[in-house]
Amino acid sequence: MKIIYKNGDLLTCEEKIIAHGCNAQGIMGAGVAKAIKQNYPLAYKKYRAKYEENGLRLGEIIWADCGDKLIVNAVTQEFYGKQYRVYVSYDAIRRAMSAVNSRMPIEAKWGRAAAMPKIGAGLAGGDWPTIEKIIEEELNDIQPVVYYL
Repeated sequence: MKIIYKNGDLLTCEEKIIAHGCNAQGIMGAGVAKAIKQNYPLAYKKYRAKYEENGLRLGEIIWADCGDKLIVNAVTQEFYGKQYRVYVSYDAIRRAMSAVNSRMPIEAKWGRAAAMPKIGAGLAGGDWPTIEKIIEEELNDIQPVVYYL
């Protein structure tokens, strides 16, 4: 499905679902992941619990019902850092978006649109046109809405 772009703050979006990329190391220490951790502590708690239970796998998603929002922690990169290299895995983004599309809770309160940043194209160093194509190919039943400032 074609992405809708909106200028604004992802954390104050009108959509009830927020998807974001995170690493497989159990750390949400920077970027959008850090903002999610600070604003939706349950999302971080569920992510961290899964990490401590048996680790995180690329492409995996961890849902967190935070009351007014459903947060989707998508494990899209193995590691993180500031070495200005590509950390994101395009295959992991594909698997995570496929999982979001096929396993989205059917509850009407969430709607059928998922707000997200330019997953993998910021600190993770990925190529946005490549990621954009993957998201549009995998989200057939969920409307992707990308927020940018």
